[in-house]
Amino acid sequence: MPVRVDETLLEAKDRPAVIVLAMYTLRAMLGWRSLVPSYDCAMIMVAVVAITAERLLRTDIAPEQQRLDVPIDPASLQKCNVASIAHATGLNRESTRRKVNEMIAKGLLTRLEDGSVFFAEDLTRRLGVRKLVRQQLGDLAGATNRLLKIGVLTEDEGQKARGTG
Repeated sequence: MPVRVDETLLEAKDRPAVIVLAMYTLRAMLGWRSLVPSYDCAMIMVAVVAITAERLLRTDIAPEQQRLDVPIDPASLQKCNVASIAHATGLNRESTRRKVNEMIAKGLLTRLEDGSVFFAEDLTRRLGVRKLVRQQLGDLAGATNRLLKIGVLTEDEGQKARGTG
């Protein structure tokens, strides 16, 4: 079911929407934090995943590459470095460099030959990322249902009528 933001109701009910979004964001960060040593490391991990893998969403991901338990070729991903991580997280560059090096030492991240940063190949299997994904999708569904109930999200009738989405 495609959904859209109802701008009129959002204007009238933005406080409950903020509360729902804050609760979801906190749960999501707590989930990532459970996998790594600190919140800074959680932000770095999320940034590395988002920066390197976002391009996969713009292409057809091969069926065998859609599962987290299948290693992915770093060549199919966007390059990521300390500067891009610092920019994405808002951490200063030196703190980011230090945390990235700590995460490399702990086997959470790896540095490729060209100097780019990538998550460790077996990370998703080792840290229980699949369990986290299930939990976070449940949390996202719950947040979406609350926002639908509040009325700030509504079913996009136009897409439904056209049979798109």
